Amino acid sequence: MAKKKQMLRNQADYDCLSSVYFVKGNPLLDQYSHKAHDLYNRALYDLRQGLFKRKYINGYGQLDSLFKRRYLSRESMLYHKLGYVQSAQQTLKEVNTVWSAWLSALKAYRKNPTKFTGKPRIPRYLRKNQRHTFFVTNQNAKIKDGYLVIPKFKFKLKLAPQITVLQRVAFKPGYGGYKVIVQYRINKEVQYLPDNGKYMGIDPGIDNAFACATNTEKLPLLINGHNLKSVNQYYNKEHSRLKALQAKYHQLETKIMTKQGIKPIYQETKAMQRITEWRNRKIYQFAHKASKRIVEYALSCGVNTIVIGNNKSWKRSSNMGQKNNQNFIGIPHKTMIDMIQYKANLVGITVIRTNESYTSQTSSLDHEKPCWANGNQSRKKQGKSPINRRIHRGLFKANNNRLINADVNGALQIIRKVFPKYSLNDGIAGVVLRPVKWTPLI
Repeated sequence: MAKKKQMLRNQADYDCLSSVYFVKGNPLLDQYSHKAHDLYNRALYDLRQGLFKRKYINGYGQLDSLFKRRYLSRESMLYHKLGYVQSAQQTLKEVNTVWSAWLSALKAYRKNPTKFTGKPRIPRYLRKNQRHTFFVTNQNAKIKDGYLVIPKFKFKLKLAPQITVLQRVAFKPGYGGYKVIVQYRINKEVQYLPDNGKYMGIDPGIDNAFACATNTEKLPLLINGHNLKSVNQYYNKEHSRLKALQAKYHQLETKIMTKQGIKPIYQETKAMQRITEWRNRKIYQFAHKASKRIVEYALSCGVNTIVIGNNKSWKRSSNMGQKNNQNFIGIPHKTMIDMIQYKANLVGITVIRTNESYTSQTSSLDHEKPCWANGNQSRKKQGKSPINRRIHRGLFKANNNRLINADVNGALQIIRKVFPKYSLNDGIAGVVLRPVKWTPLI
């Protein structure tokens, strides 16, 4: 939700934030959204044809000049069909960004294919009759008396009081209307707090969406993920039912020829769009409430550094069984981790992301290093018993038979990944068995 410039130790310098609103659709917004779709596809067509015919279009400048010439010669009027010229330019910049990212990925793939799961595919056209996101810059959108005003759109929207310097407005199509994403500048300069030896580890999960533990005597915090899990389970069940009905009655069906023969493909029905929008709103609400509670907890503990477990491609390579995989993949941990990072950074707390391998197999109370040598496979080879010290779901037994909440143990070991020599206060062993569980209402 924030535009950022990366700095050392995962600190970020934020100059822009965004606020999201939902408005109902109207014919004028729909018209501009469809024109943005047409402009996007036409610009992408020009880039693709330039590649195929070896008449390359180099960058946004040439693309913009091409559409200006077409407008002046009355060959194409798309350049002035989005209400404002700056809105058309923003769409051209969007196409150029997607195209440049593909070229960069293709170059990296040719240099080292092992870093990719497959060859990057050329950007594809948007579907016919589909609405597309369009933008309005601060040259055309203004803030007057706390309201966002766009004259040509006949649009007026009450904004949050902290929004004073507008950067850009995006109208993103959704079921029943548009998400209005207002990007605004912040004047606050982030002053990061120094390392005071107090750290918080965060272990993402399923039943406990986030387990937070510090090396202080404060009670650990568990963010209950059962309500989010229930939302995903209902969504998956209902979406599957709607897809079965769609296949049965051939709704929005298109048949295409493939190597295996004729294959039907389907577009999303309105009922599918409605339930997907409902799920996304629930997840978005959960993410904001959970991230806010975690940052407040860190401040209450006097923590200046947060360490979050975040493995690369962990969703793609998860192997926890069909049911657990579905539950785990349905929770957007990365989005929530991004929210935790930007909210923590804004109050001066440094956030570090690290690989969480072997953190759940090793013991924090025994000061074990989270590595293969102390993991279950190594213990099996060494003949140690028990091999798996996670004796029950949610309970971990240390070598001296002390018990600790398994998720809290993982969170403490995540800290040890980055700060191997950090120390646990004497009172930590007495509180890890009784963490506080907090449930965001969604």
